[in-house]
Amino acid sequence: MSWLRRLRGGPSTTLLFLGQNLTLYRQGGQLGLFVGLATLAVFNLPWHLIPVAGQPFQILSSGVGFYFAATLMASRTPSEMDATDAAARWL
Repeated sequence: MSWLRRLRGGPSTTLLFLGQNLTLYRQGGQLGLFVGLATLAVFNLPWHLIPVAGQPFQILSSGVGFYFAATLMASRTPSEMDATDAAARWL
């Protein structure tokens, strides 16, 4: 999934968070915010009009969208591991 790595851009900041490094990405933060807001808009569509599959589609779209937004914005890595090597495991 190198396209996701390209969407993120380079690391912007690394913070120590609960014994691990939280790496925030340059372009991924803005794109992740947009994806999160778009997911919120899709979540609020009138899914109840689809009789059987409306609620599962709503839950699935919100789960995938918010995970994708969080993955674009930041990644958590062990403190002794390089951020690019650790991100390769998830992407």
